[in-house]
Amino acid sequence: MNFLVIGHGRHGKDTVGEMLAALTGRPFASSSEFAAQKAVFPLMVDQYETWQDCYADRANFRELWFHAIAAYNLRPGPSLAEQVLAEHGTYVGMRKRREFESTRHLFDQVIWVDRSDHLPLEPMGSMELTAGDADFVMDNNGDLLQLQAKVAAFVLLAN
Repeated sequence: MNFLVIGHGRHGKDTVGEMLAALTGRPFASSSEFAAQKAVFPLMVDQYETWQDCYADRANFRELWFHAIAAYNLRPGPSLAEQVLAEHGTYVGMRKRREFESTRHLFDQVIWVDRSDHLPLEPMGSMELTAGDADFVMDNNGDLLQLQAKVAAFVLLAN
Protein backbone atom coordinates (compact mmCIF):
# COMPACT_ATOMS: atom_id res chain seq x y z
CA MET A 1 0.00 0.00 0.00
CA ASN A 2 1.05 3.57 -0.62
CA PHE A 3 0.31 6.14 2.07
CA LEU A 4 0.24 9.92 1.99
CA VAL A 5 0.64 11.60 5.38
CA ILE A 6 -0.46 15.24 5.52
CA GLY A 7 -1.05 17.87 8.19
CA HIS A 8 0.31 21.08 9.59
CA GLY A 9 3.99 21.63 10.41
CA ARG A 10 5.29 19.95 13.56
CA HIS A 11 2.06 17.99 14.12
CA GLY A 12 3.81 14.59 13.93
CA LYS A 13 3.71 13.62 10.27
CA ASP A 14 7.28 12.28 10.18
CA THR A 15 6.66 10.35 13.41
CA VAL A 16 3.61 8.71 11.85
CA GLY A 17 5.66 8.00 8.71
CA GLU A 18 8.36 6.32 10.80
CA MET A 19 5.75 4.21 12.59
CA LEU A 20 4.12 3.18 9.29
CA ALA A 21 7.53 2.18 7.94
CA ALA A 22 8.29 0.06 11.00
CA LEU A 23 4.91 -1.69 10.82
CA THR A 24 4.74 -2.23 7.05
CA GLY A 25 8.42 -2.78 6.25
CA ARG A 26 8.20 -0.10 3.55
CA PRO A 27 10.34 3.02 4.05
CA PHE A 28 8.93 6.52 4.14
CA ALA A 29 10.26 9.76 2.72
CA SER A 30 9.73 13.21 4.12
CA SER A 31 8.77 15.49 1.26
CA SER A 32 10.77 18.24 2.94
CA GLU A 33 13.97 16.20 2.99
CA PHE A 34 13.42 14.88 -0.52
CA ALA A 35 12.54 18.37 -1.80
CA ALA A 36 15.52 19.92 -0.03
CA GLN A 37 17.80 17.95 -2.32
CA LYS A 38 15.80 18.28 -5.55
CA ALA A 39 13.86 21.55 -5.45
CA VAL A 40 14.90 23.95 -2.68
CA PHE A 41 18.66 23.71 -2.18
CA PRO A 42 19.35 24.43 -5.87
CA LEU A 43 17.49 27.74 -5.38
CA MET A 44 19.29 28.59 -2.14
CA VAL A 45 22.76 27.21 -2.85
CA ASP A 46 24.31 30.63 -2.18
CA GLN A 47 22.85 30.67 1.36
CA TYR A 48 23.75 27.15 2.55
CA GLU A 49 26.76 24.89 2.27
CA THR A 50 24.74 21.66 1.98
CA TRP A 51 21.19 20.54 1.33
CA GLN A 52 21.15 19.26 4.93
CA ASP A 53 21.77 22.83 6.21
CA CYS A 54 18.96 24.06 3.98
CA TYR A 55 16.66 21.32 5.27
CA ALA A 56 17.51 22.09 8.91
CA ASP A 57 16.40 25.70 8.40
CA ARG A 58 13.14 24.90 6.58
CA ALA A 59 10.84 26.16 9.35
CA ASN A 60 12.09 29.69 8.68
CA PHE A 61 11.14 29.54 5.00
CA ARG A 62 7.89 27.55 4.84
CA GLU A 63 6.27 29.69 2.15
CA LEU A 64 9.40 29.66 -0.05
CA TRP A 65 9.54 25.86 0.26
CA PHE A 66 5.85 25.64 -0.62
CA HIS A 67 6.39 27.60 -3.85
CA ALA A 68 9.69 25.88 -4.73
CA ILE A 69 8.05 22.45 -4.55
CA ALA A 70 5.09 23.69 -6.60
CA ALA A 71 7.49 24.97 -9.28
CA TYR A 72 9.44 21.69 -9.22
CA ASN A 73 6.21 19.80 -9.93
CA LEU A 74 5.56 21.95 -13.01
CA ARG A 75 8.74 20.86 -14.78
CA PRO A 76 8.63 17.98 -17.30
CA GLY A 77 9.10 14.51 -15.89
CA PRO A 78 7.86 12.62 -12.87
CA SER A 79 6.33 14.58 -10.00
CA LEU A 80 7.90 14.70 -6.57
CA ALA A 81 5.28 12.19 -5.38
CA GLU A 82 6.08 9.79 -8.20
CA GLN A 83 9.80 10.03 -7.43
CA VAL A 84 9.21 9.39 -3.73
CA LEU A 85 6.94 6.40 -4.38
CA ALA A 86 9.51 4.83 -6.71
CA GLU A 87 11.54 3.96 -3.59
CA HIS A 88 9.21 4.49 -0.62
CA GLY A 89 5.77 3.35 0.51
CA THR A 90 4.87 6.55 2.31
CA TYR A 91 5.11 10.18 1.21
CA VAL A 92 5.04 12.57 4.15
CA GLY A 93 4.20 16.25 3.96
CA MET A 94 2.41 17.24 0.76
CA ARG A 95 0.94 20.76 1.05
CA LYS A 96 -0.22 21.99 -2.36
CA ARG A 97 -3.76 21.36 -3.64
CA ARG A 98 -2.69 21.02 -7.28
CA GLU A 99 -0.05 18.41 -6.39
CA PHE A 100 -2.60 16.54 -4.27
CA GLU A 101 -5.25 16.46 -6.98
CA SER A 102 -2.81 15.35 -9.68
CA THR A 103 -1.30 12.52 -7.59
CA ARG A 104 -4.19 11.39 -5.34
CA HIS A 105 -4.64 8.25 -7.46
CA LEU A 106 -1.14 7.07 -6.44
CA PHE A 107 -2.13 6.64 -2.78
CA ASP A 108 -4.25 3.91 -1.23
CA GLN A 109 -4.78 5.91 1.97
CA VAL A 110 -4.36 9.58 2.87
CA ILE A 111 -3.79 10.25 6.57
CA TRP A 112 -4.17 13.65 8.23
CA VAL A 113 -2.14 14.06 11.44
CA ASP A 114 -3.68 16.49 13.92
CA ARG A 115 -2.02 17.97 16.98
CA SER A 116 -4.04 21.18 17.04
CA ASP A 117 -4.80 20.95 20.77
CA HIS A 118 -1.09 21.67 21.37
CA LEU A 119 0.28 23.40 18.27
CA PRO A 120 -0.86 26.17 15.91
CA LEU A 121 -2.04 25.66 12.35
CA GLU A 122 -0.05 26.90 9.38
CA PRO A 123 -1.20 29.83 7.26
CA MET A 124 -2.75 29.04 3.87
CA GLY A 125 0.37 30.53 2.27
CA SER A 126 2.23 27.32 3.08
CA MET A 127 -0.58 24.74 3.44
CA GLU A 128 -3.56 24.33 1.12
CA LEU A 129 -4.79 20.91 2.27
CA THR A 130 -7.20 20.17 5.11
CA ALA A 131 -8.34 17.21 7.18
CA GLY A 132 -11.24 16.91 4.74
CA ASP A 133 -8.77 15.77 2.06
CA ALA A 134 -7.80 12.70 4.07
CA ASP A 135 -9.34 9.25 4.29
CA PHE A 136 -8.38 9.06 7.96
CA VAL A 137 -7.61 11.63 10.67
CA MET A 138 -4.89 10.51 13.09
CA ASP A 139 -5.38 12.30 16.43
CA ASN A 140 -1.93 13.09 17.81
CA ASN A 141 -3.02 15.14 20.81
CA GLY A 142 -2.01 12.44 23.30
CA ASP A 143 1.36 10.93 24.09
CA LEU A 144 3.70 8.85 21.91
CA LEU A 145 2.37 5.51 23.16
CA GLN A 146 -1.17 6.52 22.27
CA LEU A 147 -0.02 7.53 18.80
CA GLN A 148 1.78 4.20 18.33
CA ALA A 149 -1.39 2.33 19.25
CA LYS A 150 -3.44 4.41 16.80
CA VAL A 151 -0.98 3.84 13.95
CA ALA A 152 -0.88 0.09 14.67
CA ALA A 153 -4.69 -0.10 14.67
CA PHE A 154 -4.80 1.88 11.42
CA VAL A 155 -2.34 -0.51 9.71
CA LEU A 156 -4.42 -3.51 10.82
CA LEU A 157 -7.58 -1.96 9.42
CA ALA A 158 -5.88 -0.79 6.20
CA ASN A 159 -4.69 -4.29 5.36
